Amino acid sequence: MSWDRSVAAPALAQAITDAATAAGSLATVFEKPPGTLNPPAIVVGRPSEVRYGVAALGIDECDLPVLCLGPMDGEDDVAALITLVRKAITDPQLGGAVQTAYPAIERNWRQVNVAGTDLLQAEVSFVILM
Repeated sequence: MSWDRSVAAPALAQAITDAATAAGSLATVFEKPPGTLNPPAIVVGRPSEVRYGVAALGIDECDLPVLCLGPMDGEDDVAALITLVRKAITDPQLGGAVQTAYPAIERNWRQVNVAGTDLLQAEVSFVILM
C-alpha cells in the first residue's frame, strides 16, 4: 500500500463526519479544501509531507492536516472542534483504507480570511501509514 490521498482523505472525512453527527455538532466536514465555507467547519487538508518507504518498502507515511475553523473570537469553538477530530478515530485503519491513522499534533492557531470573512483556524495533524 502506498500513499493515496483519494483513498485516505474520504475515509478520514467520513470518520470525522460520523463523529460530528453522533456528537450533534453543526460543523460541516469537507474531504478537501473548498473555495469558500462557513464556520464551524472541519477540512481535510493537503499533505504537509509524505515520506516514501518509511516502515518498509512501499509503506509511506503522510502528515495530513485537518483544519478546524470557527469564528474569529471563537477559541472555545475551535478547541471543541479539535477535541471532536481527535476523538473521531475509533478505527485506526479507517475501515481498511489505511494501515493506521492517528492524530499526532495540534498546531498553527492563526487568523485566516476565507472569501472576505475572518476566521480562527487550528490544525490537527494526522500521521497516516499506507
